[in-house]
Amino acid sequence: MNSSETSKHGNSHEFRHAANSCESSPAAVPRVLLAGKLTALEAPGGGEVQMSALARSLGEVGTEARLWRPWEQRLSDYDCLHLFGSEPEHLSVVASAHRQGVPVALSTIAWFDLASCWREPWHMARRLAACGKYLARKTCPRLDSWRRRLYHAVDLLLPNSQAEADQLIRHFMVPAGRIRIVPNGADTRFAEASADHFAELVGCRDFVLCAGRIEPRKNQLGLLRALATGDVPVVLVGDVVPGHEAYLAACRRAAGPHVRFLGRLEHDDPLLASAYAACGCVVLPSWFETPGLVAIEAAMSGVPLVLPRGGSAREYFGEHAAYVAPNDLTGLRRAVCAARTRGRSHQLAELARRSYSWRSAALATREAYETLL
Repeated sequence: MNSSETSKHGNSHEFRHAANSCESSPAAVPRVLLAGKLTALEAPGGGEVQMSALARSLGEVGTEARLWRPWEQRLSDYDCLHLFGSEPEHLSVVASAHRQGVPVALSTIAWFDLASCWREPWHMARRLAACGKYLARKTCPRLDSWRRRLYHAVDLLLPNSQAEADQLIRHFMVPAGRIRIVPNGADTRFAEASADHFAELVGCRDFVLCAGRIEPRKNQLGLLRALATGDVPVVLVGDVVPGHEAYLAACRRAAGPHVRFLGRLEHDDPLLASAYAACGCVVLPSWFETPGLVAIEAAMSGVPLVLPRGGSAREYFGEHAAYVAPNDLTGLRRAVCAARTRGRSHQLAELARRSYSWRSAALATREAYETLL
């Protein structure tokens, strides 16, 4: 967005809010709409949980936040639009919001990694193209792309970590002043669940829990191969992402009799919290996580964590978790076995409850909104 467009959008937004200020008290509650991609509920994941949880928690910290229903709600009736995820379809939405004088914040939920591009289950030409785009972006951050246009069009970017913010600056030349870091969160109810219900369902405790959408980036197949020998019980919670059914079939072929596939649990299902309470460790063998809602939810109860080196998990948990390369099957098995004997960490639980509750995330998000309003 060029300087004349910025001036135009800014002036219309200031004019609208000057008019609103005449009609409301100085302590008027900010009104915000939250939205993700149109097909988000086809295979809901962490981004959708983040959006819904923030919508609830923002209300508790003095912000009127609603999920946007575009056929019923006019953008111009609200003070800010908050988008979730780096999606090309957001470009037209941002342009429409600016035409109506509404500023836009974007939770980028993005990570850029050469190894993960190469490991995607695409045909060779597409993988080479993806790797080429990554290297071109890294070498020439001024290179035009829909991502660069999106990141420069929105008024404020809200990455979940400093590592993610650094990538936005390095790969897309986003000015640091237009970035506010908002850590991800989890519900504190995960700290107090009973293990009994889930343990009765699967018939054991202290199992290895891997929760998340089943797709190559999550690397469930690598975990199953790493634990193929021996009788360590493994429970996979999650549905396959549409289009990756062949990957699920490969996971089932690699799974021994000690592996259970349970499918997706709704985020507010008490069984999910019970699973964290009953397991011996939580493993995210992904190529990267930013840092992964599952990791934060599990950390609420201090369960041992085995997390990927790629992404921002270390920035969140430091020495309170183990980190492995997803293609190091020996290292992955060793880390899982060590985690199961380590026991729960009071320090990890305290860190998660203090720093990564949804209330903390909502307060940081509200402060970000205030820089726009």
